[in-house]
This record gives sequence, C-alpha cells and structure tokens, in this order.
Amino acid sequence: MKESQIHKAVVQHWRALGNPGTLVATIPNMGSMGQYGLTKGLPDLIIIGPGIHGYLELKTEVGKLTQPQREFQALCTDRGIPFFVTHGRDEPIRLLEDLGIVRRAA
Repeated sequence: MKESQIHKAVVQHWRALGNPGTLVATIPNMGSMGQYGLTKGLPDLIIIGPGIHGYLELKTEVGKLTQPQREFQALCTDRGIPFFVTHGRDEPIRLLEDLGIVRRAA
C-alpha cells in the first residue's frame, strides 16, 4: 500500500469514527518543496485528542524517516511534543484508537 493510500485511509477512518472534540488534519507539505513557507521534514498529520496534541508520520510497511523528518522528530521530542511514526494502514488506526481520538470499529 502506498503512503498516500494509508494517509487517505487514516483520515477517512477519523471522519467516520472520530470522537467529538478531536482532530486529525493533513499538513499540506507533500510534493510542494520550493513554495514559500513549506519546510522539509514536517509530518503528515496533526492529531488532537483527550489530553494530547501531537504529530503523526505515516510510513509504508518498509518506509523509513528521512533526515529532515528525524530532525523534526528530535525537535518535538526535545520539547516534550508527542511525535508518532507508524507503518502500514492498521498501525496508525490502532494508535488513534489507543489515544481516544477514534472509536474502535465494531
């Protein structure tokens, strides 16, 4: 599964089963280098849930962070900002369930 397909599936899952008062939103930075204000290494999603505000980087089953992504992860970690890296389609959905951002599917 491509990263773009994982991304779409995760956002659609939140739209269908997201808990009230939560947010999963795309950071529109993909394929846009060179445009003013865009920064290499930004994660795919911002996530907000009960007692959490952080970032989620989506990867394919074998995907790895780029150097700019590792630098952003370190920036977040050093400042106590939650930064998650997940692989495949199911792992990010389980994470969002565990964080209380989406309801578990019946």
